[in-house]
Amino acid sequence: MHSYLLIKLLHICSVSLSLCLFLARWWLQGQGRAWRQQLFWRLVPHINDSVLLLAAVLLVVLWGGLKTWMLSKIVALLLYILLGRQALRAKGQASLLYGSAALCVFAFIVSVALTKNPGGFLVR
Repeated sequence: MHSYLLIKLLHICSVSLSLCLFLARWWLQGQGRAWRQQLFWRLVPHINDSVLLLAAVLLVVLWGGLKTWMLSKIVALLLYILLGRQALRAKGQASLLYGSAALCVFAFIVSVALTKNPGGFLVR
């Protein structure tokens, strides 16, 4: 049980950092800053996302396999990645639209994790 709690804490911290890194990059993009050339922004998000993925896989193993709510998170994660990627590539209103949609999907993923319900906040 001790290792489960440590891995879960690592996962939660990585999720939080991933959101902060996305928000920072999105803000820098909106400010017209050349953040893509900086080593920090090229490495740290990918390292953190790798840690996040590893922790998620370990949690699935400790849970005894994929559950329906976990599959829901995975599908939503893919959508979040696509929307976030578009938000960081687009400009102006398009970036705002994609970024806002990505944040809504992120909130959905968190709600699924908290409720262990594949519908998250979309169901009661």
